[in-house]
Amino acid sequence: VYETMLPEKDFSILQSMQFFQCLSHTVAMNLAQFLGLRGVLLATNAACASSLQAIGAAFDLVRSGRQDAVFCGGAEEVHATVTGSFDMLMAASTRYNDRPEAASRPFDAARDGLVCGEGAGILVVEELDRALARGARIRAEILGFHTCSGGAHISESNRDGIAACMRAALADARLEPAAIEYVGAHATATLQGDGEEAAAIREIFGDQVPVSSLKGNLGHTLGASGAIELAAILAGLERGHLYPTRNLETVAAECAGIRHVTALEPTSARTFLKNSFAFGGIHASLVCRRWTEGDPA
Repeated sequence: VYETMLPEKDFSILQSMQFFQCLSHTVAMNLAQFLGLRGVLLATNAACASSLQAIGAAFDLVRSGRQDAVFCGGAEEVHATVTGSFDMLMAASTRYNDRPEAASRPFDAARDGLVCGEGAGILVVEELDRALARGARIRAEILGFHTCSGGAHISESNRDGIAACMRAALADARLEPAAIEYVGAHATATLQGDGEEAAAIREIFGDQVPVSSLKGNLGHTLGASGAIELAAILAGLERGHLYPTRNLETVAAECAGIRHVTALEPTSARTFLKNSFAFGGIHASLVCRRWTEGDPA
């Protein structure tokens, strides 16, 4: 619509209901209307950390007793102007246009930027007794969450802010770093961001905890990435494996010192931490434990 309307200054094609399609909370409000939901309705607007923030907000609503259950997550449909913005910031991959399957290379020495993706991920967060009572298939228990500002730069991550966020999420979960068996990294394959996250992970977890980024497989689904990647991690753990960082062939020097998962890896891991970051210095970390039959209620 806007591609036609703005250059030609023709507003006749603009229909009244199209306004509702571009509101930042359009997914949340349409789901609520379609399903007849009457609880808390909010939309987190934090760029690429949005869906993990939404899950964290749902967690807080449920554990505070304000909601019994919450649909949460995120969806992203990318317009050319959005991908163009990453080009303008020199944050998008350009070296692998003839080999797009190799373009998204988190932590790799030959990475040259992110690759945008599209998708949606929706989860249900609810109080445990309620889930058990209705016979729900429980995927995981959320143990802790934190989100914060790095306070350093509007478009660059910084290791101190990332580390502070992960430590606070662990504190909320009442866990020590040694309890974490896997880290789902945000790593988007940007030159600056991957190194800062790797340094923060190394500072807290050392070089023994498995780490991978799913953006080599999925691209960067922006606001939906946290929810989509969380769902993928849980699916992998249920099947007894960790997904690798695709296209990670040579670990970059600044990303070394952590244990990268470079091939499909069998695992019995249950407790993990998932990161999502965003422009504006926003950091979010979620701590979860895969649910197994017989866990205490």
